Amino acid sequence: MKERAMKLSALGQSIWYDNIERGLIRTGEMARMIREDGVVGVTSNPSIFEKAIGGSSEYDEAFRTLVDGGADADAIYRALVLEDIQGAADLLRPAYDRTKGGDGYISIEVSPQLAHETAKTIEAAREWWKWVDRPNVMIKIPATPEGMPAIQQATADGISVNVTLIFTVGQYEDVASAYLAGLEERVAAGKPVDGIASVASFFVSRIDSKIDPRLPEDSGSRGLVAIANSKVAYEAYKRIFAGKRWEALHGAGARPQRMLWASTSTKNPAYRDVLYVEELIGPNTVNTVPPKTLDAFLDHGEAKATLEAGVADAHAVLNGLAGEGVDLAAAGEELLREGVASFAASFEKLMTCIAFRREAVLEGDPRKVRYALGDTLPDVEARLAKLAESNMAARIWARDPSVWRDDEEHRAVIENRLGWLEIVPPMREAIPELKKFAKSIVDGGYRHVLLLGMGGSSLCPEVLRETFGPKEGYLDLRVLDSTDPDAVEGATEGIDLDETLFLVASKSGTTTEVKAFYQYFAYRVHDHSRFIAVTDPGTILNKLAREERFRKTFVNPPDIGGRYSALSYFGLVPAALLGIDLEAYLDDALRMSHACGSCVQAEKNPGIRMGAVLGEAALAGRDKLTLLFSPEFAALGSWVEQLVAESTGKEGKGIVPVDGESLGTPDQYGEDRIFVYTRYANTRDTAQDAGVAALESAGHPVITIQVETLEDLAGEFFRWEMATAVAGAVLGIDPFDEPNVKESKDLTKELLDVFESQGTFPKEKPLVSRGGLELYGDDEWRDRCAGCSAREALQFHVGRAEEGDFLAVLAYLPSTPAIRAQIDAIRAALRARTNLPVTVGYGPRFLHSTGQLHKGGTNNGVFLQITTKDASDLAIPDWKFGFSTLKQAQARGDFQALTKHGRRVVRVHLDGDAKELLAGLEDRLKGDR
Repeated sequence: MKERAMKLSALGQSIWYDNIERGLIRTGEMARMIREDGVVGVTSNPSIFEKAIGGSSEYDEAFRTLVDGGADADAIYRALVLEDIQGAADLLRPAYDRTKGGDGYISIEVSPQLAHETAKTIEAAREWWKWVDRPNVMIKIPATPEGMPAIQQATADGISVNVTLIFTVGQYEDVASAYLAGLEERVAAGKPVDGIASVASFFVSRIDSKIDPRLPEDSGSRGLVAIANSKVAYEAYKRIFAGKRWEALHGAGARPQRMLWASTSTKNPAYRDVLYVEELIGPNTVNTVPPKTLDAFLDHGEAKATLEAGVADAHAVLNGLAGEGVDLAAAGEELLREGVASFAASFEKLMTCIAFRREAVLEGDPRKVRYALGDTLPDVEARLAKLAESNMAARIWARDPSVWRDDEEHRAVIENRLGWLEIVPPMREAIPELKKFAKSIVDGGYRHVLLLGMGGSSLCPEVLRETFGPKEGYLDLRVLDSTDPDAVEGATEGIDLDETLFLVASKSGTTTEVKAFYQYFAYRVHDHSRFIAVTDPGTILNKLAREERFRKTFVNPPDIGGRYSALSYFGLVPAALLGIDLEAYLDDALRMSHACGSCVQAEKNPGIRMGAVLGEAALAGRDKLTLLFSPEFAALGSWVEQLVAESTGKEGKGIVPVDGESLGTPDQYGEDRIFVYTRYANTRDTAQDAGVAALESAGHPVITIQVETLEDLAGEFFRWEMATAVAGAVLGIDPFDEPNVKESKDLTKELLDVFESQGTFPKEKPLVSRGGLELYGDDEWRDRCAGCSAREALQFHVGRAEEGDFLAVLAYLPSTPAIRAQIDAIRAALRARTNLPVTVGYGPRFLHSTGQLHKGGTNNGVFLQITTKDASDLAIPDWKFGFSTLKQAQARGDFQALTKHGRRVVRVHLDGDAKELLAGLEDRLKGDR
């Protein structure tokens, strides 16, 4: 046993572990903690089981067996929990025997929904006591007024009780009295009491969390009330279990009801992380510690007798509260109500989770989905059978890197990129925090929020804005993800900066564009309390936010890649500020995550099935994933585009997402297409239905997904994440890295270094310079087009596109409605000319989206880069270059990276009025093939 645990035991305090989950038992970790960490008991509650069952795949096999056997949600809950409780009880039985029933207990709580129903609580306690059928189980009953008679009756029945949610000394005295009354009733009936044990779970840190904000700023009692409250309660314990009433019971073999310190994690980061362990060490007590607190104490905690020291000072602290305007008894009643409500909410969420998972096992996909594949993909069913045989879903949920790669380099990346699988349950837990934050922003007079981000940090928020819009009374969200000077200046056009919140979003905290955006707006605004951040732990942005005193920083789990972060804080902070119904939204994500779980058969599993189809399609040459949407869901396309392109476009392979292309007739599409149509049931535009039906009739493979509500967007995020991961496995690539993105960044940095030292970029000579168009291109194009006119050179470039290729327009231009209309016209001209897929990306944002595919994917792209000379170089404060210079360097770096990889690429630089020159460019691109 570890030294600190041994010292604690020698001082009379037992360590119980406030956590349980199937994995702890299955892997032997709980046995190790009992053996090495001094753990001699375990406690559970509805919140713990919600996280365990709802947030992991450990229960999937048992779950599927129960559902197949016809179990309903209540029976499933009971069976899953019972197996864990019995398993823990058996591991703890040696401690129970060694201490003659002093320790070695596992606690299970009656449903918190019964907290105010005495008779039903008694019935539930009796049932759990019978079901568990172990002498070392304690049944948890809350210390509500209605719970007191239940505590007495359960004790009289011979049931060992853990009384939970005790917050004040008065409440504790009532609990102890109920225990004694139960013992007395049992003795009077001539029944033994020597086999009964009980603990009174006295909650500690929640007291400080409640009381500290109510104390005056200069109060000396901050951080002292919880400890003082506990010491005075222990004084009451010694008094109660020492008088004549107790002596009579003790003589009959009764055990004292030990004080158990609960809620001992430190909530306030300003306090020592082991405060509520170190200050409450004393004889015949228990401290039930959550995982992080146990680790902290075993690492650096100090074990010495403290509980009975400073009791007079403790009384002084409590006696002084009234003079500081604090009513401790009233606060305790609030905490009791909140505790019951919190546990009841967790229990309800757990039962919802179980119901969703049961539904998933029975039904599979929660949407109406039609796979109209015809005979175009004959190997799909065989692929599904192979994925089922390899336990693909179970291995993904177990975070097994070998699903994709087994070498050390890729394993390291993959193991740190699978947090998206289990992010929904903790984000559901974060809903109250997110709603409270959003309300504080609205109440603070803010009307707008400007998100500064790139790629995964900006695309999901943009989808949310376009899909939901701002709810009345909430904030209007704008997204800045372009270094174009006009875009930067236009980001705050027409809004009052005094009413604007700035959301700085970057996973790494080092994204060049985001740093530039922040620098620009911080210089304009000065007041850093109007900035918030979303980033990973320990990043430069995290440090900056702390040093500059941002209003708030949301620290995202570090094991989620940017493009998989839609259902994390990166997507949910903007969602909260828009006023989206987070409960309904995340419930749909939870439903879909369960449908994609390992307990759902492959052919029913929406993520496995779609991933198998997309992967097989790409292997069969149908690698152009054409995205179709009802207008209400059209914004989802840009997010899917990044997810699929950046995840699959590498090692000479890839799926090319085609978003925003106008729906044509079946004969306008080649045999390299597969279509996914996301159809909104309540769409205002059903015109696409006929076009999609025509595609199906013509034999094109089409997947149609029908969504019923806007909140279904959350589930679609998860579906696509899982499907993309599975498609990556089918293609034999790692869908979580982006090996070629850094190339463009490095080339951009080299160009900026030259600019900083020389004041200009290296000179380039266009092959063609006519009519305001300057043309640059790859070596083959230069060799073949020497002496050509601009029309001839462009026609030759477009003519290089062959069957199976796609064309990509890379526009380093401001994404204004007028420019978009002209780029769309160029897209249409290229499509009409070639009958090939044409994609469009606006730079530099597409570098964080499709850029990886362009360099790392199959060499089947023909690229047309368009740049222009900006009217001015908008300054970035304290930087040696402005936004226009940064954009130019990014465009040239991108061009160099494309040529380095042997891509067919031409850059058209507009040296003049962009509107006029784009019209001329469109004209020169038209023609017969």
